[in-house]
Amino acid sequence: MSGYSILIVDDNNYMRSILRTMVSGFGVRSIYEAGDGADAIAILLDRRPDIVLCDWIMHPIDGNDFLRILRQDQDSEIAKTPVIVITADSRRSVVVAARNAGVNYFLAKPIAPAILYDRLKAIVMQGDECVQARDMAQLPMGTRLQQHLDVMAKAKDSGTLKKKSSD
Repeated sequence: MSGYSILIVDDNNYMRSILRTMVSGFGVRSIYEAGDGADAIAILLDRRPDIVLCDWIMHPIDGNDFLRILRQDQDSEIAKTPVIVITADSRRSVVVAARNAGVNYFLAKPIAPAILYDRLKAIVMQGDECVQARDMAQLPMGTRLQQHLDVMAKAKDSGTLKKKSSD
């Protein structure tokens, strides 16, 4: 992951710090931070990170507005930048809104480093061949959903994913 750059967008300094620690642990060396969607757009245009990790609930520009602005950018390379939304609000309506806005992956807080790594890896890897992270955004939502299901099935088969006991 050392060849990729990541932009972390979250209005909570502590959460940005946690995400920074995680992605630097994955080997990422170029990490940018923004406190809201407005700052993120400016950094995105200036630094052109490969992947964006974005909170959904921020002010003045939230994750939804950020994604809509990003996906409508005239520069197709910027518009295709993969985005992983990481948020505590995982209601169905939020997941659907994120999907409709063009998110690549949606993760609910609290987030496990292994899950984040799997999503980042899915963005930069396609099969056995490494691809440019921005190319992943071109895949249809159905393909991205199938990738999520494949990861879940693999985790279930390996015993990593277990049903919660109903205590």
